[in-house]
Amino acid sequence: MEQVHPQELNSPVRLKMIYNNTGESPGLQAAWGLSVWIEQDGEVTLMDTGGDAAILMENLRNARLDPAKISTLVITHDHWDHKNGLKGLVGNPAFHAEIFVPEKVSKAYETEYPTARFRGISNPEEIAPGIWSTGSIETMYNGNPLYEQSLVLVRSNMLFLLTGCSHPGISHIVQRVIELFPGKTLALVAGGFHMGSHKEEEVRLISADLRQQGVLKIAPSHCTGGEAISLFRKEWNYDFTEFNLGDELVIP
Repeated sequence: MEQVHPQELNSPVRLKMIYNNTGESPGLQAAWGLSVWIEQDGEVTLMDTGGDAAILMENLRNARLDPAKISTLVITHDHWDHKNGLKGLVGNPAFHAEIFVPEKVSKAYETEYPTARFRGISNPEEIAPGIWSTGSIETMYNGNPLYEQSLVLVRSNMLFLLTGCSHPGISHIVQRVIELFPGKTLALVAGGFHMGSHKEEEVRLISADLRQQGVLKIAPSHCTGGEAISLFRKEWNYDFTEFNLGDELVIP
């Protein structure tokens, strides 16, 4: 895979989980899905929109986050629990973000939201300063092709990977990131790992593989599954990070 030459983030980046089915936070409603607010120097990238537009908009209001600040929006993959909140944003007159979706499904989004600005993603691409899409990764889901992208925040020699559902496999996504950014360290892998139906031994094998690939910390949530999350928390100990509904992480 071709290596990329990223622009690095220079000032602190704030990550806030504003939609998730794991965790609880005063004023925020938990629901199945995921959405992460990524802010640096007043510029905002939103990764995914959860599964319910009303819940997304209410959570944004209660977290005192202004949708008008969103300049870039990323839909990781074409599943309801990551895209349905888009209805609330596109209907907001103050919302003017460019929306990045996997190329193979971009036409469907353009048809559904003719007034919005969409950009299809196929290959790895820097979509905002220091924020990269892994490019669209093809896999199979329920017998049909599925295309999913993840986000990588580049900070000097450190990488921070944010995943929507990891349908292509979390280990596979991590390997792609390592190939894209050789010589850099994966400081954190956070988001959905899609392991709700995995057996304990499968989770242990994936956990060991992430360690072997050099991942320093993990923060699984959303579709990872409660049993898998508990196992990761035990195995990773101090290298396990909570990133659930309402949680904030700051990359200095």
